[in-house]
Amino acid sequence: MNVEVEFELEEWQDRVDALRIANEHLRDERNRLKDAADSLHTELEACRVALKQANSVISRLRNHIAQGIEL
Repeated sequence: MNVEVEFELEEWQDRVDALRIANEHLRDERNRLKDAADSLHTELEACRVALKQANSVISRLRNHIAQGIEL
């Protein structure tokens, strides 16, 4: 191979290496964001359960107040 072809191959290899590194960084970021989303989803479900329980307690308290039951 001549010098120009070798130089061009080196340039392309450098470009491929840079893209590979960028891809790894993007993959790591995607995985980190997916983990964060999964964690938030779990927390959201826990909040929904707590809210449902709180609504149930509020409903019972309203019934007691409406019936004049002393709390």
